[in-house]
Amino acid sequence: MRSDSSVQAKERRGALRLLGGYVLRDRGLLTRALLLLLLATAADVTGPVLIKIFIDDHLLAGDFAPGALALLGGTYLLTQTAAAWLRYRQTLRFSEMALGAVLDIRKRVFARVLRLPLAFYDRAITGQLVSRITNDTEAIKDLYVQFLSVVLTNLVLLLGIIVAMALLDLQLMLIALLLVPSVVGVIYLYQRLSGAAVSETRQLRSDINASISESIGGMPVIQACNRQQGFIDRFDGLNVDYYRARMRSVRAGAMLLRPAIDLLSVLVLTAVVWGFGLQVQAGFAEVGVLYAFLNYLSRFTEPLAEITQRFNLYQQAMVAGARVQQLLQESEETWSGAEARVERGAVCFSAVDFHYDPGKPVLRQLEFEVPAGGFYAVVGHTGSGKSTLLNLLLNFYQPVAGEVRIDGRPLPAFSQAALRAGIGLIPQEPFVLAATVRDNIDMGRGLPMAAIEQASMRAHLHPVVAALPQGYDTELGERGTRLSTGQRQQLIIARALAGSPRILLLDEATSSVDSETEQVVQQALAELHGEVTLIVVAHRLSTVRQADRIVVMSHGEFVEAGSHDELMRIPGGLYASMYRLQLQAHRIEALERP
Repeated sequence: MRSDSSVQAKERRGALRLLGGYVLRDRGLLTRALLLLLLATAADVTGPVLIKIFIDDHLLAGDFAPGALALLGGTYLLTQTAAAWLRYRQTLRFSEMALGAVLDIRKRVFARVLRLPLAFYDRAITGQLVSRITNDTEAIKDLYVQFLSVVLTNLVLLLGIIVAMALLDLQLMLIALLLVPSVVGVIYLYQRLSGAAVSETRQLRSDINASISESIGGMPVIQACNRQQGFIDRFDGLNVDYYRARMRSVRAGAMLLRPAIDLLSVLVLTAVVWGFGLQVQAGFAEVGVLYAFLNYLSRFTEPLAEITQRFNLYQQAMVAGARVQQLLQESEETWSGAEARVERGAVCFSAVDFHYDPGKPVLRQLEFEVPAGGFYAVVGHTGSGKSTLLNLLLNFYQPVAGEVRIDGRPLPAFSQAALRAGIGLIPQEPFVLAATVRDNIDMGRGLPMAAIEQASMRAHLHPVVAALPQGYDTELGERGTRLSTGQRQQLIIARALAGSPRILLLDEATSSVDSETEQVVQQALAELHGEVTLIVVAHRLSTVRQADRIVVMSHGEFVEAGSHDELMRIPGGLYASMYRLQLQAHRIEALERP
């Protein structure tokens, strides 16, 4: 229990830090909303007082003077109309605050997500991130509109009712006031019982979103492996856990919120009627006062019930705010380099060690040097550290020991913009926007059309684009469905070349394309040879036969290096064995082809 309480207290502190900043930022709107609220409350509580005057001074006294009744009736209508209009304006102000806060929070969270280092995504789950950006920020909006607005409105209304009660009858007001500490106790007990369940509910909702995202993204594999029932069972388990957590919260609310408040209000009403009866016996009671008190007491109970019922939203918003605040506190990538540019493209790894997890080395004392304009290939079995080498060169991760240099400068000497402009990446899995060909090549860089077309020609994509209905303005659909796998890879090559990089990295760029597309990639590499520095990580060894130098990795170390012909002459060499195996596989495939 103590551990749960400390977690909940930490969540509240994180959420309050986040939300408190927006309350301070929007204090002008909040002040106007509170002013409208005070005026609306004053107009609202005036109604029963006017009816009390009508009952005691006119109805019971038999005084039905038209002028006085018209004035009393007109004043009543005016105050109630004013109260309704003022509450409408006040609701708009709170909604404006809420939507403005959510707008800014979503912008901040999404911007932070895009700037987080890749190491964060090694442990992050896509569905949970989506849930934080959408569901959790929506819960924060409910805090403003459904909780803050309701609580402030009802607190001010309570104060107005108490003041009106005190002016009418101080003794009866003190009896009615007994309801307040009772309700505070109910709220405290509700928070203690429901807090852990609400926190678990938010986490399970994120897990459900993550499960849906993962299942949809991997649908071909799930169906190919006939694993539909396994994913259904896992999803059902999450749903059952979510149902149970929600039911724990609902039970606490069903027991403590409305029923408890209704019971307490009946007891207080009984006490007020009893007190009024004593006044009748004493001979100084007024019927109008009883009517006003009964009217106020019904209004007195309703705000307390509203406040307690909104504490469920408060719990959810606190948990959501804490989750959003936790994401906003994740450390961004820091770049302290100057605006040094990648001019020649010479690359050097000097005694580089690296690991993702301590005690599990991925690269060991790596020495690797590529001259400007060179064509170097890195090959090896899966898990040997090839892609990690490229990640270090892109500064996605930093070496544990040693140094990576470009043009003789260490990577920290370059700004993010300079490094990204100087290095082009062609990944294994093409990332294609649901946009036009032009947009996919440009990627928001504002490149001229001539540069886009030239890059497309160098990637041998231009004939494909010319055959599309709207050319470079053709919408490609989600994940580039209008293009084949090989054409998508050519699109990514064109995107990389459009920025005129000095270093071009290819990470298994031909592993999932056909032989024809591989030849196109080989031709593009041959044309770029000498113009830019090429570092190609390849599984298909035929792609890199023409490389100046091929290095073979095994368990994070270079075990062989040389040209294709040199490596093929090494007796029992790893590269030669890999090449012969692939060549044999290609021959078998060719024989089986019709």
